[in-house]
Amino acid sequence: MARGGQRNGSRRDRRESGSDRPRRRPDLRAAAAPADVHAASTVLMAALERGDYAAAADALDILAAAEPDNAALHYNRALALRLSGRPRDGFDAARRARALDPANGKAVFEVCACGLECGEPQASLEAGTAYLAVHPGDADAALNSARAALLLDRPEDALALLGQVPANQLSDDHRLCRGEALRDLSRFDEAECAWAHAGSASAGLVLSLRTKGPRGRLALNPARLSP
Repeated sequence: MARGGQRNGSRRDRRESGSDRPRRRPDLRAAAAPADVHAASTVLMAALERGDYAAAADALDILAAAEPDNAALHYNRALALRLSGRPRDGFDAARRARALDPANGKAVFEVCACGLECGEPQASLEAGTAYLAVHPGDADAALNSARAALLLDRPEDALALLGQVPANQLSDDHRLCRGEALRDLSRFDEAECAWAHAGSASAGLVLSLRTKGPRGRLALNPARLSP
């Protein structure tokens, strides 16, 4: 599966996701028959074509149950779960994928992205730092990791992470996050300078950051693209 979905914040306060109504889940114990696996593969391809990540996640439940040691399936399931508004389940699936294949960079990225969205900033920061050690300067991973650092009250670390991103890859999201970190360090003039370089569409967010004061966080948008 290709990268999907957080550029403002794989990121700040938690998103509300999903419906309050419990969703029927497939019976995984009865899903390992070859016919069911073939059907799930067909459903998965169709779901991905139309961007239905909830249906894709359900199909991947069946496929992962049939091949529980397949790290790629667990990674894809993690991504589908996050993009369908279930970052906590995605976090568990991403950690399973990473445990099966520690060298799988995509799984490490998803631990970072899902962890940030589901309230696991320490795990998110650890995974993001590990990903950046192999992929230095990755704009998405640096932003996610910086946001996790802010949630852990580590603004200096957030600035260092954002400082890895090449200037031509900086977005308004990076500038807003940098301003947050500088604000938390009481470097208000520098924070204003960072926010001033954000586009006019971010004016409302900047106002919110100013009025929330140190350690006030903006709401999370959908998580960052996955590798």
